[in-house]
Amino acid sequence: MSVMKGLVVKEFREAFRDRRAIMAALFAIVTGPIIMAAVFMFQIEQELDVKDSYVEFVGAQYAPELITFLQANHVQSRQDMPENETEKWSKQEISLSIPHDYIERMQQGKPVILTLKADYSEKNLRTPLRRLESLIQGYSAQIGSTRLIMRGIDPRITTPITMDVQSTATPASKSGLIMGMVGMFIIMGLFTASMTAAIDTSAGERERHSLELILCQPVSTLKIVLSKVLCVSFYGAVAALLTMLAMTLTMSLLPLEKVGISIVVDPMTMVIITVMLLPLAFFAGIFQLFFAYRAKSFKEAQSYLSMILLLPMLVPMAIMFVPHKPEWLNYLPLAGQNILMGDLYKGESLDWMAFSMSGFSTIAISILMTLFLAKSLRSEKVVLALS
Repeated sequence: MSVMKGLVVKEFREAFRDRRAIMAALFAIVTGPIIMAAVFMFQIEQELDVKDSYVEFVGAQYAPELITFLQANHVQSRQDMPENETEKWSKQEISLSIPHDYIERMQQGKPVILTLKADYSEKNLRTPLRRLESLIQGYSAQIGSTRLIMRGIDPRITTPITMDVQSTATPASKSGLIMGMVGMFIIMGLFTASMTAAIDTSAGERERHSLELILCQPVSTLKIVLSKVLCVSFYGAVAALLTMLAMTLTMSLLPLEKVGISIVVDPMTMVIITVMLLPLAFFAGIFQLFFAYRAKSFKEAQSYLSMILLLPMLVPMAIMFVPHKPEWLNYLPLAGQNILMGDLYKGESLDWMAFSMSGFSTIAISILMTLFLAKSLRSEKVVLALS
C-alpha cells in the first residue's frame, strides 16, 4: 500500500503541475452550459417572438383586404421596411403577385391564383415562407366558409371527418431532446477533462524517459496502471460533476416554461447521476490511456484521443435520432448512462435493471482493459514505442 500511495501521489503531483490538463477541464466545464444557454435562448426567442416579414406586393391595389389581413399578421410591405432591417432583407427577397382581375374573379366565385416567388433553398426564408403560405390558406378558408354560409350551406360539410387530438405529453416529457443534449455535454466534459491528463501521463511520460525509470523499480505494472487510471479518472469525474452542476443551474435559470418544457432536479437525482458517472470516469480514463500507449509519440497520441473524443458525442446523438431504441442499448457503456440521465432529468422513474447492467458492463470492460494494459507494459515495444 505504501508503494501504491507513492505512485498515486506522484501521478497527482505531476497532473496538477500540468496547466494544459487544468485548462482542458475548465474548458469542458464552462463550454457546455454556455452553448446550452445560447442555443435555448435563441430557440425561446424564435418560438415566442413573431418578427415582421417583408414582402414585395405586386398588384397590392387589387386586393386591399388581403393586404390588410397579412399586415395584421406581421407580413409587411417592403416599402414600409425600416432602415435597420434593410441589410437583413436585401438578400432575402419574397414577392407575392396578385392578378389584376382579383376582385372580378372573387365576385364571380372563381379561383384566384397568387404567385409567391422566393428562393426556397434559403434557410432564413423557410419560417417566413411557411407563415405566409399558412396565412393565405387560412384567409382562403375563411372566404370559402363565408360563401357556403351565404348559400345556406353549413361549412362543416366540407370536412366530414375531424380529429380530436388529445396529447398526453407533459412539460417534462417534452424535454427529451434537451435532456439528451444535457447528458451529452456532461459526458463530453468527462472525456475532455481526462484526455490531456491521459496523454501526459502516458505518451508524455514516455517521451520524458521517466516511464522506463518507474518500470525498473520493483513495482508491478498493474499498480502503475491503477495509479495512472486513478489520476485520470479523478480529473474526468470532477469535471463531469462540475459540468452537471453547472448545466443543472443553467437549465433551472432558463425560462423553459415559456415553450412548455420543464426539468426535474432534486438532490436524489443528483446523487444517482453522480453514482453513474463514477464508473464512467473509470472507463474514460482507462480507455484513453489504452489508446494513448498505442501511439508512437505525444502528437500521435493527441491525434488518437482527439478522434476518440468524438465517441461521447456521436453515441448520444445516435440515440436521440434512433426512432425505436433497442432495449440492449440501456445496458451499454455511454449509451446506457446517457439514456438514464435523460430519463432522470425528465422526472421519470429510474430503471434499476438498466442502471445496474450499464454500470456492471462499464466496470467489467474497464477492468479487462486495465489488466490488458498492465500486461502490455511488460513489453519493450509498448514501453519504447517500437514498431
